[in-house]
Amino acid sequence: MASISTSKMTLGEFLTYWLTNVAQLKVRKTTYVNYESLIRNYIAPEFGKKKLARLTARDIRAFLVRTAATCQCCAQCKDEKRPEHKRRCCALTPKKCCKKLPSDRTVRFLLVLMRAALQHAVREDELPRNVARNVELSMGTKREIEPLTSQEGRLLLSAARENRLWAAYELAVRIGLRRGELLGLRWSDVDLYEGVLTVRQALQRVGGELLTVLPKTQRSARRVALPAECVTALRAQRAQQLADKKAAGENWKSDGHNLIFTTKNGTPIEPRNLNRSFDALCIRAGVRKVRFHDLRHTCASLLHEKGADARTIMEVLGHSSIRVTMDIYTFVRLDSQRAAFDRVGDALRGDDSNGPDDDDGAAGVPVAV
Repeated sequence: MASISTSKMTLGEFLTYWLTNVAQLKVRKTTYVNYESLIRNYIAPEFGKKKLARLTARDIRAFLVRTAATCQCCAQCKDEKRPEHKRRCCALTPKKCCKKLPSDRTVRFLLVLMRAALQHAVREDELPRNVARNVELSMGTKREIEPLTSQEGRLLLSAARENRLWAAYELAVRIGLRRGELLGLRWSDVDLYEGVLTVRQALQRVGGELLTVLPKTQRSARRVALPAECVTALRAQRAQQLADKKAAGENWKSDGHNLIFTTKNGTPIEPRNLNRSFDALCIRAGVRKVRFHDLRHTCASLLHEKGADARTIMEVLGHSSIRVTMDIYTFVRLDSQRAAFDRVGDALRGDDSNGPDDDDGAAGVPVAV
């Protein structure tokens, strides 16, 4: 890789170099597309002409604070790209701001991205230090996650039996597969006789194109034991797909991908369409509206509540560390807390199954001290 001089280089020029010669070779295509989009829509308009050598921590901090408080529909002129009848914000006359602020996660990822890019400049001795590492943001707020309860899970799966994607919901709730992992699943990835599923790929929309990609991390590629209910649902899915293929005839378009979940014509399912199907299912089942990804949280939390150890949950979900599993994907419900407090109360009162200890005196009689 040829060395570059940063004395006159702008940050926009350096980020273009970094994206092409570094990031594109190191990260997954989906990640690269996200990097490119964030740089093009957020960083380049602010710092594109700024000399790289003159960039300071104060510049970056001010940019992040300003971005967090700026409507991105206005800043990126998103309304001008929409059909006239769908415009609702900055392209209206007079303007009517919709206050579409970036999420806390987006702002934080902008800082992570700048740190990574500038660290490469330091690594190649093009900058003396990484000024982005001196920038700290407040803790911010995390999205509150409340997975479905076991009762809600039962209602959801019961309603899903009448849905074409019943097996997908069974797999999402019972073994916590991600949306892309579900839609990228092939019949060659499951052994219904042995009851084993192997995650080898995922289906995602990348840069406007529907592609099969490698799993999210190395540990995401995993083997998972299939519960009996999942095996039953997958057998029903296979029968349904064979019926779809027969009905479609020459219009069947599998293209040899052998996917388990397809449209009636054999084509891959658009990820957003699965989200829409799930929203409708929640209404039909009478359960709280949650994200499809929250079914993964539901799986982890139910495993946790029923006594599964952290390593088992980590392996089922394909996490790289137990800390990720325990910090993000488990949720201690209020009823579980109350049950734990009740057990503590029983112990303090001596109301256990073995009766009071001999040296505690008779039940209900204070012990002399």
